[in-house]
Amino acid sequence: MILLHQDEECKAFILIKVESGRDLEVFTKIRELQHKYPISEVATLYGDYDVLVKIRMCKPDDLESFVFNGVRSIQGIAETQTLISAKSVEFG
Repeated sequence: MILLHQDEECKAFILIKVESGRDLEVFTKIRELQHKYPISEVATLYGDYDVLVKIRMCKPDDLESFVFNGVRSIQGIAETQTLISAKSVEFG
């Protein structure tokens, strides 16, 4: 269970492993979800994971809905790992 203070924004990072050769297809489908979910960034990666998604949420349901109804519904995703930030600072 995710504990957030009411009105407190939190960030989560979803690391995604993609089936071979489906990187750009998955990247594009996730990018299209920005109109439905509070996605602030999506990037392709080199390394153990293929795609990174940064999501901003004000309530646990935002993250749960995005992971279960958004990400996991996309064909070609082999594995996900979700990291919820404890504290963050962004530099512009």
